[in-house]
Amino acid sequence: MALSEEVKQQIQQAYRDVLAGKSIRARYGQRLMIAEIAKYMGSIDDNDGQRTSPPATCVVEAGTGTGKTLAYLIAAIPVARALGKTLVISTATVALQDQIVLKDLPDLRKHSKLDFSWTLAKGRGRYLCMSRLESRLHDEGHGDSDTMPLFLLDNPQDGDAADKATFERMLASYGSREWDGDRDHWPEQIPDETWRQVTTDHRQCTNRHCAYFDSCAFFDARKELEDA
Repeated sequence: MALSEEVKQQIQQAYRDVLAGKSIRARYGQRLMIAEIAKYMGSIDDNDGQRTSPPATCVVEAGTGTGKTLAYLIAAIPVARALGKTLVISTATVALQDQIVLKDLPDLRKHSKLDFSWTLAKGRGRYLCMSRLESRLHDEGHGDSDTMPLFLLDNPQDGDAADKATFERMLASYGSREWDGDRDHWPEQIPDETWRQVTTDHRQCTNRHCAYFDSCAFFDARKELEDA
């Protein structure tokens, strides 16, 4: 799709509005990024959801403080809306993810006339696995072998009273729905070695075969994402 004049005007107006709203000056590098990203996205053609234009990649490199996040948001959101598409933004770190969700997107919506909403998707590794939590709380692996999860093979830290106390608090908090099972929403920082004992990944997750599937924190979050 070639960029229509309407989309171009939306992008330009959004940038002007943000500059005025935040009382900041336009930056050449940022303007160049907006133009290049919009041009790249506008060159994508599809038919019934299948891309028909050749594969292409737009790579942007710029120094800290250039405003890369704002640039690609201002360029991409109007184009995605015009195409009726959902825009997916993937980050390498939780810190950048939090910056975009908690600061950049709210700022853009506040200072521009762009109409959009967003939701956050995280991988399994950020969520509690009830099957693994149960295995850590049932006699350090000496429970019923027919019902205990296979995850007990993962080198549990026997006798770690501090971890066990944390796991008991997690069970109570998740059971009462005071906590949604998201690691980032736990009131304290959880050491990696502790968290690894009660989370999982796509290779270990038994999906619908798990006894806790209907109350799974990860799949509950996925349902909310699908409904967003």
